[in-house]
Amino acid sequence: MKNNFKTMTAAALALVLCLGLLVGCGAAKVKNDVPVSDLASALRTAVGMEDSLVSMDGTFLGLMGKKSGDLGEYEILVSNGTTIDELGVFKAGTLTTDQLKKLTEDYLAVYREKRWPMVELYNPDEEPKLSDAEIKVLGDYVVYLILGEADRAKAGEALEKALKG
Repeated sequence: MKNNFKTMTAAALALVLCLGLLVGCGAAKVKNDVPVSDLASALRTAVGMEDSLVSMDGTFLGLMGKKSGDLGEYEILVSNGTTIDELGVFKAGTLTTDQLKKLTEDYLAVYREKRWPMVELYNPDEEPKLSDAEIKVLGDYVVYLILGEADRAKAGEALEKALKG
């Protein structure tokens, strides 16, 4: 009986260790040294909007009551057309990832409350992009995506590839 207990205990311990090794080996390390501008460019390319998403932080900063120096390294890309396509890439440093995530959550809430009523007047079909907007946190980076479903998926894949690849 004692030998069976010892054998079963040893086998269970070995299984736990093996599973831990497998999980550890499968977890890709996140790169935290990718410049925000390179990451933003990769996302813009992934969604095929190289010419239609342009750098502009005025709306974000204005709605959030921030100055560019308050945020550290970041880039915000907005549509230069009639869509509400927009994405923001932030890197922790001046603010933590938790603070940046909260800031982007607040931005999306303020956008819905204050900015959307004006946009809705000329382009109501864009509303799903805003209501389904996503925030992704990966390593030291926080990214928000106000894009259609397919473009959000492409951007998410590009983000993972750039930071884990």
